[in-house]
Amino acid sequence: MGVLNMGCQIEKLDMTGKTRSSIDYGCDELGRLKSALLHTPEESLSLINASNYRHWLFDEVPDVRRYIEEHRKYRELLESNGVRIYELSEHVDEQKDLIPKLPNLTFLHDIAVISEKGAMLSRMRPPARENEEVVVKEALENLGVPILSEFNGNGGFFEGCLLLSKDTVFVADTERHTYPFIQEFIAKVQDSFDEIIYARIPKARRYMHPDTVFNRIRKDLALAYIPAFEETYLFTKDSRERIDFADFIKQKGMEIIPVSDSEQRRLACSFVPLESGTIFHYDVALDPKTVKALAEEGVEIIPFHPEALLAGGGSLRCHTLRLCRRKN
Repeated sequence: MGVLNMGCQIEKLDMTGKTRSSIDYGCDELGRLKSALLHTPEESLSLINASNYRHWLFDEVPDVRRYIEEHRKYRELLESNGVRIYELSEHVDEQKDLIPKLPNLTFLHDIAVISEKGAMLSRMRPPARENEEVVVKEALENLGVPILSEFNGNGGFFEGCLLLSKDTVFVADTERHTYPFIQEFIAKVQDSFDEIIYARIPKARRYMHPDTVFNRIRKDLALAYIPAFEETYLFTKDSRERIDFADFIKQKGMEIIPVSDSEQRRLACSFVPLESGTIFHYDVALDPKTVKALAEEGVEIIPFHPEALLAGGGSLRCHTLRLCRRKN
């Protein structure tokens, strides 16, 4: 088998002569973001109109041209900061016909989380998002990212988790999760992570994913909406104990800057760290008080102004499947 060295990506030729990629992967630690997978939703957005936009989970009918233009500008912002971007469609062959049928596929972060042990795939709940994980799985496998966890059975749903470190993963039981699938996920990954934090969150659209209530800025700093944490447990290989989330995080050496109710609704916790202490974020997400508190902590915010992208109801983080961070 031939091997072509392409910088951070290694191209491998299989026995048929077809090129297969193998990339560095893993986002467990908050090192500088090296690479991400994005999807430009060109054909699929044309499926959305005034009679069906709620079915497709959009807040309004998108202006397709402007949506794609803003998405392109975000891609350029990432690239200008040294992030290598992989386009989803360029790494999908067998499931390519599904891509034009999936307007929400652009929200790649909801579908997979990439640890140094492999990808943890979601099982999307709304009918409008059915089969998105099938497409993303093929792209990741073609990029050389192994699958650590996936759901093969029916009767349940699981939309995402957060990596807090190489040892700790956070699962929020939101409206997009079912508890049996959370139990299945915990059982699957307990050999890979020492700690799994489970939090029960109100079943409402505003809390649909874990990063709507919590997100790391640095190893010692995070944004969170604590009122959403109704009940929290810590799972280890040998035990399960109820914990106070804020106290647990504090014991881990991480300070929480709380966000307000209105900020949470504006996706204040859903941002993309470029590196420890530097984040990409919508410039409409945070109150001046929070911006000031972050500045006092030395946090740099790289702002992005959304207009057309807001039709989809997602954040920059939703659009960004982070593949690899440079290890500290």
